[in-house]
Amino acid sequence: MKSIFFDLDDTLYDQLQPFQAAYNKTFSTMNEIPVLDLFKKSREYSDKVFTLTESGEMSLEKMHQYRMMNAFKDFGYTITTDEADAFQKEYKAHQYKVTLIPEMKNILHYLSSKGVSVFVTTNGPSDHQWLKLESLNLFDWIPKNHIYISSEVGYAKPHKEFFEYVNQNTNTTHMDSYMVGDSFENDIIGAHQAGWSSIWLNTKNKARSIEYIHPTYETNSYSQLEELIKLLF
Repeated sequence: MKSIFFDLDDTLYDQLQPFQAAYNKTFSTMNEIPVLDLFKKSREYSDKVFTLTESGEMSLEKMHQYRMMNAFKDFGYTITTDEADAFQKEYKAHQYKVTLIPEMKNILHYLSSKGVSVFVTTNGPSDHQWLKLESLNLFDWIPKNHIYISSEVGYAKPHKEFFEYVNQNTNTTHMDSYMVGDSFENDIIGAHQAGWSSIWLNTKNKARSIEYIHPTYETNSYSQLEELIKLLF
Protein backbone atom coordinates (compact mmCIF):
# COMPACT_ATOMS: atom_id res chain seq x y z
CA MET A 1 0.00 0.00 0.00
CA LYS A 2 1.28 3.48 -0.88
CA SER A 3 2.31 5.80 1.94
CA ILE A 4 2.92 9.53 1.72
CA PHE A 5 5.47 11.57 3.68
CA PHE A 6 5.22 15.37 3.89
CA ASP A 7 7.99 17.80 4.72
CA LEU A 8 6.94 20.48 7.24
CA ASP A 9 8.54 23.87 6.57
CA ASP A 10 7.44 25.53 3.33
CA THR A 11 5.38 22.46 2.46
CA LEU A 12 2.54 22.21 4.96
CA TYR A 13 2.67 25.96 5.61
CA ASP A 14 4.29 29.00 4.01
CA GLN A 15 7.46 30.03 5.82
CA LEU A 16 7.40 33.42 4.13
CA GLN A 17 4.42 34.56 6.23
CA PRO A 18 6.19 34.56 9.64
CA PHE A 19 9.37 35.84 7.96
CA GLN A 20 7.50 38.78 6.43
CA ALA A 21 5.79 39.63 9.73
CA ALA A 22 9.13 39.58 11.58
CA TYR A 23 10.79 41.66 8.86
CA ASN A 24 8.04 44.30 9.01
CA LYS A 25 8.49 44.58 12.79
CA THR A 26 12.31 44.58 12.90
CA PHE A 27 13.43 46.21 9.65
CA SER A 28 10.52 48.48 8.73
CA THR A 29 12.84 51.21 7.38
CA MET A 30 14.59 48.88 4.91
CA ASN A 31 11.93 48.81 2.24
CA GLU A 32 14.30 48.54 -0.75
CA ILE A 33 15.01 44.81 -0.26
CA PRO A 34 12.58 42.31 -1.86
CA VAL A 35 11.57 40.25 1.18
CA LEU A 36 11.08 37.04 -0.82
CA ASP A 37 14.64 37.31 -2.15
CA LEU A 38 15.99 38.00 1.34
CA PHE A 39 14.10 34.99 2.64
CA LYS A 40 15.56 32.75 -0.08
CA LYS A 41 19.07 33.97 0.74
CA SER A 42 18.58 33.33 4.45
CA ARG A 43 17.48 29.77 3.68
CA GLU A 44 20.55 29.22 1.49
CA TYR A 45 22.82 30.31 4.33
CA SER A 46 21.03 28.22 6.95
CA ASP A 47 21.25 25.18 4.66
CA LYS A 48 25.01 25.71 4.31
CA VAL A 49 25.58 25.26 8.04
CA PHE A 50 22.71 22.89 8.87
CA THR A 51 25.03 19.93 9.50
CA LEU A 52 27.06 22.07 11.92
CA THR A 53 23.95 22.90 13.96
CA GLU A 54 22.82 19.25 13.94
CA SER A 55 26.22 18.11 15.22
CA GLY A 56 26.40 20.89 17.83
CA GLU A 57 29.46 22.50 16.25
CA MET A 58 27.45 25.71 15.73
CA SER A 59 24.77 26.90 18.14
CA LEU A 60 21.32 27.76 16.85
CA GLU A 61 21.86 31.34 18.02
CA LYS A 62 25.04 31.65 15.92
CA MET A 63 23.32 30.05 12.93
CA HIS A 64 20.41 32.51 13.14
CA GLN A 65 22.85 35.42 13.25
CA TYR A 66 24.97 33.99 10.43
CA ARG A 67 22.11 33.46 8.01
CA MET A 68 20.54 36.91 8.46
CA MET A 69 23.76 38.91 8.56
CA ASN A 70 25.02 37.22 5.39
CA ALA A 71 21.67 37.47 3.62
CA PHE A 72 21.58 41.24 4.24
CA LYS A 73 25.22 41.53 3.17
CA ASP A 74 24.29 40.09 -0.24
CA PHE A 75 21.97 43.07 -0.71
CA GLY A 76 24.59 45.60 0.41
CA TYR A 77 23.36 46.07 3.99
CA THR A 78 25.11 45.45 7.29
CA ILE A 79 23.11 44.44 10.34
CA THR A 80 24.39 43.84 13.87
CA THR A 81 24.12 40.64 15.90
CA ASP A 82 21.60 42.46 18.11
CA GLU A 83 19.42 43.21 15.08
CA ALA A 84 19.71 39.61 13.90
CA ASP A 85 18.71 38.42 17.38
CA ALA A 86 15.74 40.82 17.48
CA PHE A 87 14.58 39.53 14.11
CA GLN A 88 14.90 35.90 15.22
CA LYS A 89 12.86 36.58 18.35
CA GLU A 90 10.01 38.00 16.25
CA TYR A 91 10.35 35.27 13.62
CA LYS A 92 10.17 32.51 16.21
CA ALA A 93 7.08 34.02 17.82
CA HIS A 94 5.28 34.20 14.47
CA GLN A 95 6.32 30.66 13.52
CA TYR A 96 4.04 29.39 16.27
CA LYS A 97 1.08 31.21 14.73
CA VAL A 98 1.23 29.46 11.35
CA THR A 99 -1.72 27.85 9.60
CA LEU A 100 -2.03 25.07 7.06
CA ILE A 101 -2.12 26.02 3.39
CA PRO A 102 -5.85 25.66 2.43
CA GLU A 103 -5.12 23.17 -0.37
CA MET A 104 -3.00 21.16 2.02
CA LYS A 105 -5.94 20.89 4.38
CA ASN A 106 -8.00 19.57 1.45
CA ILE A 107 -5.24 17.06 0.66
CA LEU A 108 -5.13 15.77 4.23
CA HIS A 109 -8.92 15.42 4.31
CA TYR A 110 -8.79 13.49 1.04
CA LEU A 111 -5.99 11.14 2.11
CA SER A 112 -7.74 10.50 5.42
CA SER A 113 -10.98 9.60 3.61
CA LYS A 114 -9.03 7.13 1.46
CA GLY A 115 -7.31 5.51 4.45
CA VAL A 116 -3.84 6.40 3.16
CA SER A 117 -1.02 6.32 5.74
CA VAL A 118 0.30 9.88 6.13
CA PHE A 119 3.55 10.88 7.84
CA VAL A 120 5.68 14.00 8.41
CA THR A 121 9.46 13.99 8.00
CA THR A 122 11.28 17.18 8.95
CA ASN A 123 14.75 18.47 9.76
CA GLY A 124 15.24 20.66 12.79
CA PRO A 125 15.31 20.90 16.59
CA SER A 126 12.70 18.70 18.25
CA ASP A 127 10.97 21.24 20.52
CA HIS A 128 10.83 23.90 17.80
CA GLN A 129 9.31 21.54 15.23
CA TRP A 130 6.75 20.10 17.64
CA LEU A 131 5.47 23.58 18.52
CA LYS A 132 4.93 24.35 14.84
CA LEU A 133 3.21 21.01 14.28
CA GLU A 134 0.85 21.71 17.18
CA SER A 135 0.03 25.20 15.89
CA LEU A 136 -1.02 23.64 12.57
CA ASN A 137 -3.50 21.28 14.33
CA LEU A 138 -1.99 18.47 12.29
CA PHE A 139 -2.93 15.78 14.76
CA ASP A 140 -6.51 15.89 13.47
CA TRP A 141 -5.12 13.87 10.54
CA ILE A 142 -1.67 12.62 11.48
CA PRO A 143 -0.93 10.64 14.67
CA LYS A 144 2.02 11.87 16.74
CA ASN A 145 3.85 8.58 16.19
CA HIS A 146 3.79 9.36 12.44
CA ILE A 147 6.11 12.36 12.95
CA TYR A 148 9.85 11.95 12.28
CA ILE A 149 12.18 14.80 13.26
CA SER A 150 15.88 14.66 12.38
CA SER A 151 17.12 15.59 15.85
CA GLU A 152 15.15 12.65 17.29
CA VAL A 153 16.01 10.18 14.54
CA GLY A 154 19.75 10.84 14.67
CA TYR A 155 19.99 11.41 10.92
CA ALA A 156 18.76 14.28 8.77
CA LYS A 157 17.45 14.50 5.22
CA PRO A 158 18.96 13.99 2.64
CA HIS A 159 20.97 11.19 4.29
CA LYS A 160 19.82 7.79 3.08
CA GLU A 161 19.90 6.54 6.68
CA PHE A 162 17.08 8.93 7.61
CA PHE A 163 14.78 7.45 4.95
CA GLU A 164 15.78 3.89 5.79
CA TYR A 165 15.08 4.53 9.49
CA VAL A 166 11.62 5.88 8.63
CA ASN A 167 10.81 2.86 6.43
CA GLN A 168 11.92 0.45 9.16
CA ASN A 169 9.89 2.20 11.85
CA THR A 170 6.71 2.61 9.82
CA ASN A 171 6.62 -0.87 8.27
CA THR A 172 6.70 0.74 4.83
CA THR A 173 8.93 -0.01 1.86
CA HIS A 174 10.91 2.35 -0.35
CA MET A 175 8.93 1.09 -3.36
CA ASP A 176 5.62 2.38 -1.94
CA SER A 177 6.88 5.60 -0.29
CA TYR A 178 6.21 9.07 -1.71
CA MET A 179 8.12 12.09 -0.39
CA VAL A 180 6.45 15.51 -0.81
CA GLY A 181 8.62 18.54 -0.15
CA ASP A 182 9.86 21.93 -1.29
CA SER A 183 13.59 21.30 -0.84
CA PHE A 184 15.28 19.74 -3.84
CA GLU A 185 18.43 19.07 -1.81
CA ASN A 186 16.81 17.53 1.26
CA ASP A 187 13.55 16.01 0.04
CA ILE A 188 14.10 15.13 -3.62
CA ILE A 189 17.76 14.10 -3.57
CA GLY A 190 17.17 12.26 -0.30
CA ALA A 191 14.19 10.36 -1.71
CA HIS A 192 16.14 9.58 -4.90
CA GLN A 193 19.04 8.11 -2.92
CA ALA A 194 16.66 5.99 -0.84
CA GLY A 195 14.68 4.67 -3.82
CA TRP A 196 11.50 6.54 -2.88
CA SER A 197 9.18 8.28 -5.32
CA SER A 198 9.18 12.06 -4.93
CA ILE A 199 6.90 15.01 -5.54
CA TRP A 200 8.74 18.32 -5.70
CA LEU A 201 6.53 21.20 -4.56
CA ASN A 202 8.43 23.88 -6.44
CA THR A 203 6.24 26.94 -5.89
CA LYS A 204 9.22 29.32 -6.09
CA ASN A 205 10.37 27.87 -9.45
CA LYS A 206 13.86 26.96 -8.29
CA ALA A 207 16.33 25.23 -10.60
CA ARG A 208 17.50 21.70 -9.81
CA SER A 209 20.88 21.81 -8.08
CA ILE A 210 21.91 18.48 -9.64
CA GLU A 211 20.91 18.20 -13.29
CA TYR A 212 20.88 14.42 -13.56
CA ILE A 213 18.51 13.94 -10.60
CA HIS A 214 14.84 14.45 -11.41
CA PRO A 215 11.84 14.31 -9.09
CA THR A 216 9.29 11.65 -9.99
CA TYR A 217 6.75 14.47 -10.23
CA GLU A 218 6.98 18.26 -10.02
CA THR A 219 4.21 20.69 -9.17
CA ASN A 220 4.46 24.48 -9.14
CA SER A 221 1.39 25.25 -7.04
CA TYR A 222 -0.64 23.73 -4.25
CA SER A 223 -3.63 23.32 -6.55
CA GLN A 224 -1.46 21.24 -8.91
CA LEU A 225 -0.29 19.19 -5.94
CA GLU A 226 -3.87 18.55 -4.87
CA GLU A 227 -4.82 17.37 -8.36
CA LEU A 228 -1.77 15.12 -8.61
CA ILE A 229 -2.33 13.46 -5.24
CA LYS A 230 -5.94 12.73 -6.17
CA LEU A 231 -4.65 11.01 -9.31
CA LEU A 232 -1.98 8.99 -7.49
CA PHE A 233 -3.91 7.92 -4.40
